[in-house]
Amino acid sequence: MDRGSSADLLTGLCLFGQRVFARPITTALLVFAASAAAAQTPIFPGTQIQSETQSVSQQPSTTQTRAGSSRRLPASPAVTAQQVPGAAKTVPAVSSLSLRDAISLAIENNLSTLIATTREREARGFEKQSRAGLLPNISGTAYQASLTENLAALGFNGTRFPGFTSTFIGPFKNFDARLRLQQSIFSLAAIRRYQAGRAEVRVATFEEQLAREQVATAAAISYLETMRADRSVTAAQANVRLAEELLKLAQDQRNAGIATGVDVTRAETRRAQEQVRLSRAQTDSETARLELQRLIGLPLGSSFTLTDPLQFTVETLPVVETAVTTAENDRVEVHVAQAEMTASQYDARATRAEQLPSLEFLGDYGISGITPVTSALPTRRYAVQLNVPIFNGGLTRGRIQVASSREQEAALQLASTRGQVEEDVRLAYAALRTTADTVRAADQSVTLAGRELEMARDRFRAGLGDNIELVTAQTTLANARLDQVSALAAYNAARLNLAAALGRAQTFRW
Repeated sequence: MDRGSSADLLTGLCLFGQRVFARPITTALLVFAASAAAAQTPIFPGTQIQSETQSVSQQPSTTQTRAGSSRRLPASPAVTAQQVPGAAKTVPAVSSLSLRDAISLAIENNLSTLIATTREREARGFEKQSRAGLLPNISGTAYQASLTENLAALGFNGTRFPGFTSTFIGPFKNFDARLRLQQSIFSLAAIRRYQAGRAEVRVATFEEQLAREQVATAAAISYLETMRADRSVTAAQANVRLAEELLKLAQDQRNAGIATGVDVTRAETRRAQEQVRLSRAQTDSETARLELQRLIGLPLGSSFTLTDPLQFTVETLPVVETAVTTAENDRVEVHVAQAEMTASQYDARATRAEQLPSLEFLGDYGISGITPVTSALPTRRYAVQLNVPIFNGGLTRGRIQVASSREQEAALQLASTRGQVEEDVRLAYAALRTTADTVRAADQSVTLAGRELEMARDRFRAGLGDNIELVTAQTTLANARLDQVSALAAYNAARLNLAAALGRAQTFRW
């Protein structure tokens, strides 16, 4: 298959399985995904590759809690994959860029991490709202009024009160100024709501960490795609130089009377094909660089050099069972699901506690009179009030049913996430083994194709036939070089995939 063809690259997209993250990773690198798929290796087990025109924003589903706060529902790890959005901030251009720098810039500038940070602050605001039910509520009022009253409206007439000739009295003045205090003595529902608010802060904190992990993974993918595209340009340039050398050989052979004009035309056709491949590779390289710049916040169109090499590095891995245990402890998706379950449990407890009596203290103190300086005397009131809920039309029962359903949903989500984490690790191990073998096979193919080309060149130079055999060997070598680049990129993508499956994308290095 001609790996230089965009059509052939895009046909590989159907070979990808599904990747599980509590929030999906990225679909920005369709060209790299396709070229990795040519080696039948998913970049990420399970990422659903979609059109680049798909929406890049993702808003978690929310619903209103009893206190009016925005409650995040547990997100399914198998939701539709969406592209990680671009950067919301831009930094000055750089001359060189390492993977470490790319990840750092992406975390600092990408929209996902910036929004996740603001949502964590939002959750802390909701926590303060939930704590208000446990703290004193103090208010002050003051007024000076001028009043009139109709005693007849109250059931009195003038004959019952000597000296009153009319039921209309007034105007008269009234003044009152006081402080009011309301303090919950015991309310289990308020306590549970505060605990739920603190749990929501933990959810938001883990979601912010998850956003950083996903953005780091997306930045590493984009960086890898840029390295692959640059290596493809280098391979295409080598193929063009080889085509020009073989064209010159065909021309020399024709001038010596050994070859024919058909041989020259055949060599010219092959050179033109390699020039087209080079042009496509250069376009892919420019596209990959623009996507990387957009993701991490560099000025679009700026020039930089990648400092990390695209190489084959064999790593010693622990047994898969140990890796699964590590992933279950380190993956932020598991922490998010656990925090969501805890928050849902507190929500359910708070709702059930609304059926219980609560005790509160009420008090006020102030002065009242005709005016602030006329007959004003201090007055006060205090009381301990017992609130006993009896029936509110089934509202509390409905809330309990909703909260219980969310609690069960969170528990199921946690179990599903744990299972998916194990699948991710096992798929990553399998992909790493396969791509390592693919790299070794691709290296051997390049070596053998080079030998075949040299033998075909010698035969053509000796006049033992036309250059059909030579052009065929040239095509084989050109494809082998591109296959080698794709296999190397797919292997490094599998390494990145394993790091992401273990929850270590931010610290991943080639």
